[in-house]
Amino acid sequence: MSRTGGLYTAAQRQVINQMLKLAASDDKKKIVKAFNLAEKITPDQYKGSVRFVADKIEDDHPALLIAKHVTSKLSPRCRDAFIECLIVNTLLRGVDKRKKLIEETGHNAPTTILMSPTMRCNLSCEGCYASEYDIRHDLDRALMQKIVDEGNDMGVYLFTLLGGEPFMWEELLDFARENKDAYFQVFTNGTLLDHDLIDELAEIGNIAPMLSLEGSPRLTDERRGEGVHEQVMEIMDHLGEAGVLFGYSCTVMRHNWQALVSDEFVDPLVAKGALLAWHFLYMPIGRDPDTSLMLTAEERNQFRVDIHRIRDTKPIFPIDFWGDAPWVNGCIAGKHYMHINSSGWVEPCIFTHFATDNIRDVSLMEAFNSPFFREIRRRQPFNHNLLMPCMWIDNPTQAREIVAATGARPTHPGGDVMLTDLQDDLDRYASEVDHLYSPIWSCLSVEKEDPADLHARTARIVEAARR
Repeated sequence: MSRTGGLYTAAQRQVINQMLKLAASDDKKKIVKAFNLAEKITPDQYKGSVRFVADKIEDDHPALLIAKHVTSKLSPRCRDAFIECLIVNTLLRGVDKRKKLIEETGHNAPTTILMSPTMRCNLSCEGCYASEYDIRHDLDRALMQKIVDEGNDMGVYLFTLLGGEPFMWEELLDFARENKDAYFQVFTNGTLLDHDLIDELAEIGNIAPMLSLEGSPRLTDERRGEGVHEQVMEIMDHLGEAGVLFGYSCTVMRHNWQALVSDEFVDPLVAKGALLAWHFLYMPIGRDPDTSLMLTAEERNQFRVDIHRIRDTKPIFPIDFWGDAPWVNGCIAGKHYMHINSSGWVEPCIFTHFATDNIRDVSLMEAFNSPFFREIRRRQPFNHNLLMPCMWIDNPTQAREIVAATGARPTHPGGDVMLTDLQDDLDRYASEVDHLYSPIWSCLSVEKEDPADLHARTARIVEAARR
């Protein structure tokens, strides 16, 4: 993966080469040294994050085992792509480009871009957020390349592929091979992965599959189809054996949230080699939207606490897309990421099925700096309480005002259901969440205290809210 054109200084390239060499070891001291080197070439705004991870590793936090897995168990191509494409390109090249872009043009740029090359899927899952999109259209190869090229120019090297089922887009592997500077996180149901394809992933290196699960075998099969859970378990075994970086993704609902944070669910996935776990609250959009599937305020808070426990005790990095919002100053839709659906409509979020621009008609830069996206960014964070980041389920008045002010239109029939049929339900839900989370946020916002005392005080707040 050579670099040309002065994108790195000679000194930076030397440091990167040293990092790659150190990363071939599972020795703790060498791993810490690699992070120390990374800190030297990391832009100022991210140095603290790199130092935070390095300190955790030095203190024998489970993050050390994650780092050792990357250095010793990934295939050479997967390990090098993780470091070069994801860490170096995103944190070094990307930040420099985005900073320069803002200085020279005043335009913002995302950190990552989400794309759904197809909405075709071989499963029919209950409550799928993407089920109502038009399946007749795919993003063609040239348009996908345009998005990646323009993204690279804006400093974006991390791309997430969704759907539909991304592996039904037949050109995915060749596309990743041709874009070796980019890193592709692929959210997949996993059922199309076989031994040969997994071997190709290990050889290509820059594709990281995130496999969908719902908890126990029964819960997964009830939502996804009989036998799917067992099939995904076997696929994870093959991914781990081949040295492919992988993780899993879950839709968090009232009937499965406890299973998703149980040791019985998480530990076997860690043993198979999963390094990342995405958790998305169920959103009432798509197939048969039903607000009764949404976590209550109390359940949502306990889920947030449980995710922190897993992160502190197990060698896997779980992400609670709502509960972890304070780390990124609230909602990041239209600010740090965007979604381009298979019809080309540019949406600020995978759960915001509204758009004003189509990528076939405008550049990526124009779409990301449209009045629609600028209005979203102007209002962010939508709430001073960063535990309530979402403009749809936490601050629904904000969503209504943004759509009305910018003329954004639904990107499929029924895409406006949260503004119409579900408006009253979402207003009630937001009020319930605010009632519980306001005192909790006040508690979390004060000066740091002993974690045990903090958890005890939070528990008392929850109990008071219950009464």
